[in-house]
Amino acid sequence: MKKFVFTAVIATLSASAGAQVYIGGGIRFWDNNDDKRTTISFTPEVGYRASKRFAFGAQLGYEYSKENGSRSNIYSATPYLRHYLYTSNGLEIFWNAMLEFCYIDPSKGRSGYCLGIGASPGISYKLSRHFSVSAYLGFIGYRHREREVPHPRHEPGLGLSFSHDLSFSFHYHF
Repeated sequence: MKKFVFTAVIATLSASAGAQVYIGGGIRFWDNNDDKRTTISFTPEVGYRASKRFAFGAQLGYEYSKENGSRSNIYSATPYLRHYLYTSNGLEIFWNAMLEFCYIDPSKGRSGYCLGIGASPGISYKLSRHFSVSAYLGFIGYRHREREVPHPRHEPGLGLSFSHDLSFSFHYHF
């Protein structure tokens, strides 16, 4: 059994040696004294660059939010397909087609879910052969949330948002 597991690991690593696998993610901390709101979130990400123009991956997330004495834990998963529109000298412009899933667990009230489908534009710059920084701006699409369950940035409806959907992340490329 040990030999089989070792062989499987070596075969997987060998097959992906030339692949563009990347890991990374972002961290967010926000404290708003006027609204008495504090938010902390972690969003690890893993992806695979399948070709020069396409990649796919997923971002997992955990967010802790406290507002006026009420606390909530939000768990999310966002699989995506990335299409690179422009690539030159380490600069890449892309958009992500994505599905969003989240589960909201507040300290007061009932728990619920939110769903979304849409696209998000982004830009990435390679700092070196293995490191890059990316920025994502906005969301175009549809989001659904159970109305009784509060979420600080997940307003239900169809539309375009550039106000609450700016994020940065760092990636390590194998």
